[in-house]
Parts: sequence; structure tokens; C-alpha cells
Amino acid sequence: MRNIGIRIGIVIFVILLGIYAIYPTVRLYTDKNLSKSDEIALSKRAIHLGLDLKGGMHLVLELDTTGIKENPQDLRDRAFEIIKNRIDEFGVYEPVVEKQSGGRILVQLPGVDRDRAVSLIEKVAHLEFRIVADDQKEQVIEKMDKFLQGEDSLAFEEPFSSYLIGVDRVDIGIDVRDEDSVKALLAKAQEVIPEDLEFLFGPKEVVQGREVKKIYLMKKKAELTGEAIRDARHQPSSGRDLQHLGSWQISLEFKREAARKFASITGKNINKRLAIILDNVVQSAPFIQERIPHGRAVITGTFTAEQARDLAIVLRAGALPAPLKIVEERTVGPSLGRDSIESGIRAVLIGGALVILFMLIYYSFSGFVADIALFLNLFFLIAILSAFRGSLTMPGIAGIALTIGMAVDANVLIFERIREELKVGKTTRTAIDQGFARAWITIFDSNVTTIIIGVILFLFGSGPIKGFALTLTIGLISNLFSAVFVSKVIFNYFVYKFEVQRLRI
Repeated sequence: MRNIGIRIGIVIFVILLGIYAIYPTVRLYTDKNLSKSDEIALSKRAIHLGLDLKGGMHLVLELDTTGIKENPQDLRDRAFEIIKNRIDEFGVYEPVVEKQSGGRILVQLPGVDRDRAVSLIEKVAHLEFRIVADDQKEQVIEKMDKFLQGEDSLAFEEPFSSYLIGVDRVDIGIDVRDEDSVKALLAKAQEVIPEDLEFLFGPKEVVQGREVKKIYLMKKKAELTGEAIRDARHQPSSGRDLQHLGSWQISLEFKREAARKFASITGKNINKRLAIILDNVVQSAPFIQERIPHGRAVITGTFTAEQARDLAIVLRAGALPAPLKIVEERTVGPSLGRDSIESGIRAVLIGGALVILFMLIYYSFSGFVADIALFLNLFFLIAILSAFRGSLTMPGIAGIALTIGMAVDANVLIFERIREELKVGKTTRTAIDQGFARAWITIFDSNVTTIIIGVILFLFGSGPIKGFALTLTIGLISNLFSAVFVSKVIFNYFVYKFEVQRLRI
């Protein structure tokens, strides 16, 4: 009974680790009274369900390369990397992002907020820093009014300035209901607006009960672009900024060379405003009060925590080389996923029950030991998936079913070797030791070669193939422990403890 106590201790220790790892998964999917914060905390330590089980979205995207001279293939490759980075930072488990023929990109995201995910993927995120031309604003507006008055001999149209309303001490804006009319006037009076200037709008906001958009006159030339950004983080707005108190902001850090340029720009334009423009929408336009040498800037606005986080993600990942359009969208409902889970679990339970029954009938007490090892194999598999926050898919459930067969195969091999040893007249203890020793090499070879195939499938496969390879590989690794080590510990314990002379096998 050499070292049996230590080996029993190892088995108990591993089982306790498994219980610790599996607890968040069990609680997440069985406790119906979880608070949102508990659900989020548990989901970080639990198994995640794939698109086919949990539901989610399936998108096929295509770049709009109209007017872009760059090679479409290069554009697609750049967009692919950027989308992949955005999704990775978004924190989706088991996403699928693949290149497809025709310059398209396939995206599958399980269990995500559809609108938020589409916004994150589609946002071009072209960031610019431009100087606001406040000193020329009144003069340009006056020219536009005179020009439009001359063009409209019948005086049907209101002057451009009549659409403008004061938003605060500095800014002007328009009622969002007048946006189309204002844009039409801007297009009509384009020839009197200096070539190096243009009007841009801010986001929609509510001012004194009205929905308005601020309008800015600014230089067309960008002083810096998003390529100058080294890092972007979301954070609560500063307590000193009363206008945006309670909202979130994005803190930007420039690359070293860009930081020097930013210091020069701010040094030359003190008391002017520097607009931060994202996808042609002015997010903020703060006054430059002094030279900023440390290469940092902040995008303020009425952002929620989620909006600020998503914006920081797209800024870190970089701007798309061209706008994206969705050419195919499908949503997998959670009810379909629930049906798949129930069918898959039913198949595993029926298959497992038949295997357990067969082992009990054919191998008697030894079959009972094999069934314990089989149960522990499944337990360890789920625990390892939970510990590494793996994802379970339908092919993954198929991998579990195959693991059951492989686990039983190992026990059958061991038992047949023990029978052979008993037939030649060896004692029970010797037969067990010799049976395990002779079967070990065969079991090891068989499992390791299949594990190698599983690892290759996982590394080079994608989507469903990865899910299958993951559960199969983990199942086979845990099988080496449960079918060989745990089974032998159980046999040794009963044989030595109760001095069994005749083994029922």
C-alpha cells in the first residue's frame, strides 16, 4: 500500500480544485436570482457558450471603396486586422472573424448587444485635431447672408444667420429640425466660404429643452490625426468640468513625435480653440490656455461609460481605411441555442447512461470503478473549461461525447490486461499492477496522438472546429489522469484495505 495515502490526497485535492473552478459556471447557469453585478462577476470565471448555443449575431461586411485608389485587397486586410483588434478589446468570447472571397469579412459574435457591437465595428473612427476659426466666423456668416440674399431675388428663403441660435457664451448652434435646410444653404453659399475653411456640426444635445447641434467654422487642414495616438482610455469626467459632470471622457496619449508636434501646435495657438473631430463630428473644442508639453488630450462630451469605453477601443485599434457596409446579417435567437443545449445534453446523458450500464453488466465491480473514472473525467473536463474560461459550442458537446468513448476504451484496455494476468494465475494485487503497467503505454500512445491532432485542429481550425478540438483535447488529457491514475488509486485502496482475493472483472 505504498504511497496510497499521498495518491488519495492528490485525487481529493484535484477534485476540490475542480469544485472551486466549476462553481461559478454552475451558479451562473442555475441561479435565477443573480443580480447584474453578480452575473458579470461570475461570467468572468465561467464557461461561455458559443454562438450556436447562446445566440448572437452573424455579419458579412464589405468595404465601400468608392473613390479610393488603394488596392482593395490591401484595404480588406487592414480592415480585417482593425476589426479583429476592436472585437478582442471589446471582450467577446469565442468570436469568429474571417476573410471571405470577394473582399468580404465574416464576423460572428455570441451573446452581444447587437446595436452596440455594430456601432463598434462600423465606426470608421477617423480622428482629427483642427484649429477653430472663431475670429472669421461672423465675417463669413455675414458674407453668406449677403450672397444668399442676392441669389434669392424673390426673398423666399430665410438668411443663414436666422437659423443660428446661441448655445452658450461662445458657441452657436441650430435646431436639429433645421439641419437639412442649413446644410442646403451651406452647399449653396459654398463659394463665399474661404477655401481653407468649412463648417462642421457637433453631436445632438439638449439645450434648454431643445434638441440642437453646435456648428463650428474651422480650418480644413488637420493639425494631427488619429495615427498620432499611442493610447486611449475611458474615465469619469473630471470634477472641475461642471458641464460634463457625471459623464465619461476619453483620455488620449500621443506618440513621442506627435507629442512634440502637439506641444508646438498648442504653443502657437494660445487662446484659440482646438477641435477634436471624430468621423466629421466635432466632439469638443476646448480653448488652448497654454502650451501642452506632455502629449495628452481629452475628448469630453455626454458619453456614458459604455460609449466612452467603445470609443477608446476604436481609437486604440485605429481608423478603418474605408467605411463598412453590412451585406448580410443574421441573428441566432437564444431559444434556438437553448434547444441545441437540451438536445446535446440529452445525447450525452443517454450515451453516458448506456456506457455506464454496459460497464456495470460486463465488468461488475471493475465496471463501477470505470464509471467513477468516467464521471470524474467529465467533471475535470468542465472544470478545466471553467478555469480557463473556455467556450462551449455544439461541436464542443460532440467532442465531449467522443471523450466518453475514449475514456471507456482506456478502461476496457486496462481490464482486459488485468484479466490476462489473472488467467495465468497471478494474485489480484500483482494482476492489477501488471495490468495497469502493460496498458499504460498503449493508452498513452493512443491519447497523445489524438491530442496532437486536436492541438493542430485548434491552432489551424476556426469556429466550430476549434470548439470540437478544445473539448476533445481537454477531455483526453483529463482521461489520462482519471482512467489511469484515479482508477488505479481506487483499485489499490479496495484491494489493500479489504484484502480482496478475487477480483470481479
